[in-house]
Amino acid sequence: MVVELRYKLLIVALMVAVLLVACGSDRTTQAEFSDIDPGPAMSQAVAQLLALESASFTLDHLEGSTILVPGVLMTKVSGEVSIPGRFSVTIEAESEFPKSYIEISIITIDDTAYMTNILSGRWNQISADSLPFNLSGLGQTLADIVEAVQGPMVIGEERRGDLDTLYIKGQIASEDLSELVPGAGQGFPVQLELWLDQSQGLLQQVHIIGRVVPTDEKNTVRQLILEDINQPVVIEPPDDH
Repeated sequence: MVVELRYKLLIVALMVAVLLVACGSDRTTQAEFSDIDPGPAMSQAVAQLLALESASFTLDHLEGSTILVPGVLMTKVSGEVSIPGRFSVTIEAESEFPKSYIEISIITIDDTAYMTNILSGRWNQISADSLPFNLSGLGQTLADIVEAVQGPMVIGEERRGDLDTLYIKGQIASEDLSELVPGAGQGFPVQLELWLDQSQGLLQQVHIIGRVVPTDEKNTVRQLILEDINQPVVIEPPDDH
């Protein structure tokens, strides 16, 4: 009985020791990354974004949604951009009453835009100025956002797909996101998380955490993913125009 008790106590002691070592290792690793200056990586990311020629992207909601109009909630925007002047996007949303799925497609070529009718799905030509956003300058928009990040800190390194990325956290004012998130309010503190490709500095992913639009919930989380960066993309008017 005594031998068995001692054995159990030894096992518990070993488990505690392993946990203490693991926690100590995490602190050491985090301390090592906290000494890394994120400035050079972020400057490289800005330079790459300013030189952006094309990309596919997804702006999704991990938590919450964006109110397009009262009763209609946008959940996802995805598409392609060809800089300068062209983008094609699909907006996914849902109406609250009655509950139904809504999809709107938009193509913009310079000053001309085309948008599908919510009910019929047919394309209509509209003025580009009437759209609530302009993604044809996505590279400049994202470069401005990266430059506006306050207090950036390197948190660690992460493998994303086949890329080694630098994981950075910082803060940004909600109004500095207005070109990316239509209707962004003034003065809301927002947490930003960035993943930058370590080899070229290309921005891969962004998490926007917190209230950006006044109607957002406090725990809203938006995720932007960039893919097919600077790969050839063709954006033309819809077939019936």
